[in-house]
Amino acid sequence: MREGLGLSELAERHGRTTGGIRARLARFVPESGEAVDDPLDWLRDRLATEPGYAWREARADWRLRRERRRGRRRTTTEQLAAATVDLTAEVLADWEHVTGHVLRPERREIFLARQVVHELAAQAVAVRRAAARRLWRDGETLLLDHWLLECVCPGAVRLDVSWPLVAERDVETVLVLRELVAAAVGETPAERDQEVLSRRLGLDDQPAQTLEKAAEALGVSRERVRQLQTRAIQRLAVTDTPAARKLRQVLAELSCVTRVPAEAQPSAAERLLDLSDVLLPSVALRQAVPLLARIAGADKVRADNLAAEASTVRVLRHETARREAARQGRAERAARRWAALAGEVNWSGEPEPAPPRAELGVLREDENADRGRFGVWHCPKLDRDVSYESETELSVIQLLSFAPQIAYYQEQPFAISYEYAGRLRTYYPDLLAATEDGRCVLIEVKPVFEMAMAVNVAKYRAAVEFCRNRGWGFVATDGYRTRRVIEDRTVDPRLEARLTAALEAQGELTWPQVRAAVDALPLDALGLCSLILKHGWRWQSRPYRLRPALRSGGHLGRPPERVVSLPTPVPAPDRLASQAGPELAVACVVPSPEEIEGARTPAGGWTREQLAAWGVPWPPPKGWKERLIARWDAG
Repeated sequence: MREGLGLSELAERHGRTTGGIRARLARFVPESGEAVDDPLDWLRDRLATEPGYAWREARADWRLRRERRRGRRRTTTEQLAAATVDLTAEVLADWEHVTGHVLRPERREIFLARQVVHELAAQAVAVRRAAARRLWRDGETLLLDHWLLECVCPGAVRLDVSWPLVAERDVETVLVLRELVAAAVGETPAERDQEVLSRRLGLDDQPAQTLEKAAEALGVSRERVRQLQTRAIQRLAVTDTPAARKLRQVLAELSCVTRVPAEAQPSAAERLLDLSDVLLPSVALRQAVPLLARIAGADKVRADNLAAEASTVRVLRHETARREAARQGRAERAARRWAALAGEVNWSGEPEPAPPRAELGVLREDENADRGRFGVWHCPKLDRDVSYESETELSVIQLLSFAPQIAYYQEQPFAISYEYAGRLRTYYPDLLAATEDGRCVLIEVKPVFEMAMAVNVAKYRAAVEFCRNRGWGFVATDGYRTRRVIEDRTVDPRLEARLTAALEAQGELTWPQVRAAVDALPLDALGLCSLILKHGWRWQSRPYRLRPALRSGGHLGRPPERVVSLPTPVPAPDRLASQAGPELAVACVVPSPEEIEGARTPAGGWTREQLAAWGVPWPPPKGWKERLIARWDAG
């Protein structure tokens, strides 16, 4: 306006319509009794007669009126304007301090008028300043958009978007990418969209939910959840927030959805298949691939085609693996890998043999198997199909299939009760392996850096106790490395001291606060996991939260009370269902009558998983509840 541009010239410069420019100019006109037909002419006349006209206060007053209409907050115009000016002035001071530059008055006015400055002002001071120092130290540049992104998701600005790092599951790259997904979902304006995406994508330390389970939790229909998910994905694909923009840029570059160079290998479908396993490991393939493709810039038709192609690629990969298994060297490599892994097994007491193969079966409910949630691989050793939940688990299953030291194995054969976050839960170990020398090993498959997560620590303790009572071994592995890799890792004592002090001072740290606490010290993911296990800190991911160890005398993941010692393993549900005897199977937990009634679903029944935890076969026999109550009374 000060340059004398007309409405059409302003619209052309900003890439907007004349109506959009006029609506924006109306925000700088104070509310009064008389209507203003042309805000551009009004502002020109006002600036001509009053060069120091406080247009920022008028805009703040407009925002206040909008917020009051929405019912979000109540404050005075003077307080809002004063707070905005003070906070943005702090951002300017931080920028000048880090860069060493001092802006001229006219440049300061342009700086303070930018929306990104207001968003930076809303960030925690320590996080904002630490992010500025990191960016300036790495490249001696401090762009405002990059500064805000570094505050929201540390490491995303300097993220190396290289496909080999994703294909090799580089720990640092995977952690930043996963946190970027969580940050993008967290920036979604509508809380309902956030909740739907969190449940469907498996964020907040919960497994990905089906449409039915999400609908049951939200109190709506399955179709309504699908509609909300579609709307949330469409909004995420166009949201102009720093994490969402960076996520779209990264996915577009990694997946090659919108551009296919002649030398691009692997294909877009293969890349999306690997990205879905890295970013959304608990989400079904046919749901994860279209979602990532839409965010990367593909339209709905192309996204669905890529999902179908990715399913074909996975089938071809499995066929290739089966052909490779026929080679002579496969067994030799598996034998060497198992020999190295067996040396890391945690043995307790006198070794006891594994249960007979005929008594083992898959205990975990598989109601979603027919919808593509789990994969299936044919095992030549067992001569049957074996289900798996991730590519990492498939790697360990193939190791057990070809290692000559393994006689047989079974996926998810037991239900172990454990306590986490004040609730009694059920945990299904991934694999049980019986060795040729008569010993038994329980195996939990997890990426190494996830072994330090609070929920996995609780599962680990419950599984160790479970094996100790039976004379079995236990190991947590990703197929090559075990938990001992992070337990024995050496960490810089300065890093340990800073994180300890930050936790004592704040009680809970987010990912930006962790990076702010360590400041310039080098931080690697496995070193941080080592500190978490060493001090008993509680860590959850997506979104990132780090809390100190419990001090009330309780232990994270403490085995629940009233746990019944199992003299024999719990057979598979289908095997229990075929038994004609009147007695129930031995349960991990003997529930009270109140606990039985309290576990009812909104529909009035009980879930298959809950019945399995009590040792009740599926379908439940007549009189199962009365027999459980009788066992409780007898106990």
